[in-house]
Amino acid sequence: MGLKWPLSFLLLFTIYATDPASGQIDLDGIPGTVWLEDSVPPGTTVANFSVKCTNSSHLPIVVPKNIIPTTSFFNPPNALSVDTYQVSLSSSAALDARKVNQYILAYSVRCADESTEVQLFVQVIAADKLECSSRSADIGRMPIQVPEDATPGLYIYIPVLKRESKGPLKFTIEDASLPFQITSDGIVQAPATGFSHEQAGKIFSMNIVVSDDNGTSCRMPITVEVLPVYHNQVNFTETSVARSVLENTGPLKEIIQVHATGENVRYQIVSPDTIYFTINPETGVIMNTYNLDLERHPGLAQTQLLVRAYNMLHPSDSASITVNITVKPQNLLGPLCSPALFVTDIPETTPTGTALWPLSCVDAVGDNSSLHYQIEDGQSPIYSFRMDGPVLKVNTTLDTELMGTLYFQCKAVILVTDSGSPPRTTRVPVLVTVSPVNEYPPQCLRRSFSVPENSGFGEFFGNASGLDRDYPFNNLEYNILETEAGPPTLFFIGRRTGLLYALGPLDYERKKSYHLTISLKDVDNDANRLEQSTTLCNITINVQDVNDNPPVCEPPFEERSIYSTQARTVSVTQLHCTDADERSELSYSIVGGNTNGRFRLEGDRLFPNTFSYNRDGIFDPLTFELLIQVTDSRSAPALSTTATVIVHVTPWTTTVPTPATTTTTVSKEPIILHRTVEYWSPDPWFVVILTLTGIFLFSALGLLLWCLRWRKAQGEMSQPFQQNQEKGLERNYIMAEEPSKEKDKGSAEMPSLHHQFDGRAQDPVTGQDYLFDSSSGARRWL
Repeated sequence: MGLKWPLSFLLLFTIYATDPASGQIDLDGIPGTVWLEDSVPPGTTVANFSVKCTNSSHLPIVVPKNIIPTTSFFNPPNALSVDTYQVSLSSSAALDARKVNQYILAYSVRCADESTEVQLFVQVIAADKLECSSRSADIGRMPIQVPEDATPGLYIYIPVLKRESKGPLKFTIEDASLPFQITSDGIVQAPATGFSHEQAGKIFSMNIVVSDDNGTSCRMPITVEVLPVYHNQVNFTETSVARSVLENTGPLKEIIQVHATGENVRYQIVSPDTIYFTINPETGVIMNTYNLDLERHPGLAQTQLLVRAYNMLHPSDSASITVNITVKPQNLLGPLCSPALFVTDIPETTPTGTALWPLSCVDAVGDNSSLHYQIEDGQSPIYSFRMDGPVLKVNTTLDTELMGTLYFQCKAVILVTDSGSPPRTTRVPVLVTVSPVNEYPPQCLRRSFSVPENSGFGEFFGNASGLDRDYPFNNLEYNILETEAGPPTLFFIGRRTGLLYALGPLDYERKKSYHLTISLKDVDNDANRLEQSTTLCNITINVQDVNDNPPVCEPPFEERSIYSTQARTVSVTQLHCTDADERSELSYSIVGGNTNGRFRLEGDRLFPNTFSYNRDGIFDPLTFELLIQVTDSRSAPALSTTATVIVHVTPWTTTVPTPATTTTTVSKEPIILHRTVEYWSPDPWFVVILTLTGIFLFSALGLLLWCLRWRKAQGEMSQPFQQNQEKGLERNYIMAEEPSKEKDKGSAEMPSLHHQFDGRAQDPVTGQDYLFDSSSGARRWL
């Protein structure tokens, strides 16, 4: 252990094995000498060797036996292949020749029942290499605490190296801006001027760089925390202050405030022990506790207080100041003025500069000519009055709007000051009531309005209110005086609001505009209620056109006769319909009786289509009762009427000569159509319940009909053609047809006695009533 070795590692293998002649264990590849330095990193390979079992099929087994001295720096032999093993340094290896310079590693090698022992001698030699201490990382994580008031140049940290090189070393701080200094031996010192107050509480991190002449270097991180040290901070900027106050100002008046710098500062009066003065411990405001009366307490004329300021958390941190308080006598008698209270009433039109009242004041101790008159701040409204010597004058135009918000009252205070020492003042309250004056006549704002012609009774359509600049503003009374047609009957105006309402029925087609005269009279704008102004306004009310008239067809009922061969381009008839509304756009459509679509409309003209009178096929009716709906607009609201056109069609057959060519009939295979009929088969219990429910329902219905039979007229069945839903009114436009001629009775289909009719009408020619079916055109005369 004490032997000296050159700067290298010498690896010696001494192998004890059986006689090679036996040939059972074969060791190969054992190196003679390996040079390694103790600075090699963990995981470095120490040696590789091979082991074979020559006379056996078993694999060799290499097992570590012991290490002298005991250490964990070496890994067990690692099998690289079947017969090759490797010895290496472990991850925790930290060889140091100054501590241990030789290790003996013993391994046991076995082949079946044969075994042998291998010893590995490792000699450790120190290397010439600079290396910092491994503990420097822990030192860097744990700050070195130094007080703020540490002595300049105090040793803070002395570095320890793990391995030093033989040459001289150089120590430097990597960040030169830090306030610390370092010696040639690497000792970190406090700043030469000590730590500043701003550096207290801060943590400084630095790296100490150690380098040698070979250019090798390492770093040692350290952290230094500067602990703050409390310093006295409370201080007054002055040693003494003085203040003069007047007597008889009342208790708890602020006299002076002292202020000391520092944190958590509190104040107290140290001397003298007085009951006349106190200090706020938080703000330092000195006040008098009693009224300072020099007649009763002459000693209050001069008082000297010693005030102490201290830190509440550190009472020893304190400072003092001297406060000199002088109490001066004052003149208690002010000027005497007449009147003591000034009250008057003026109109709002009073011009600027008008004198309201001369004030008479007498100075009790001096000359009356030395009195000073002024308006005290806070008059309402501001700058309303001014003083010209002792005379009170109007200073500005009295604003009507502002006067109204102040109930037409102006308030002010005249401040009269004498020339005594100290000067005394007298206050004279002033109350001026401003009377309103009706200055401006009412003004008309709007002169044209629009109202829809279908406006209902009492419906609002406009605001004819005017403008009045007198207070109260726009307080007007409205009346309709007359119209073009005489007294107003169609319109109404709100007496105090000026809102316009429609009363009578309006018709755009009869009269498109109305001209009204409205009177606007102001109310309560003057102190004299009889002073009122009236303005007449001529307004125009324009009636807006609304679609409120349905179309009218002349005649409403037409009857035409045509042949079935009439050309499609020849019209059957032309409807003549008109609408009283100006902007109406009439449109026509067939709504009933157009069996098989044999007629069409193009505008107001009715045209036929191709008829079919095939006995074996389609056989069109001989008489068509066409219901044509005429609508006056394509958008809501739209009104319509129905015109009736009865067209008698006479079948006409045209004979076509038989062609000479022979026609070959091509037989066609029948087409079989399959139709699936779905039906519903309910459960038996549902049939029973449905039957009982039907019996009960029909019984209740029969009872209801029996109770109401006196209200029902037998055979009365009427229904309107059309309902006007937009107006909420039902209007029936019923068109009748003439009785069919006797010669057409044979060809027309006779309605069944049990046929259901859905309408009733009256023949306009004979006046006879008849029932009709709108879907089939069937009729029954009553």
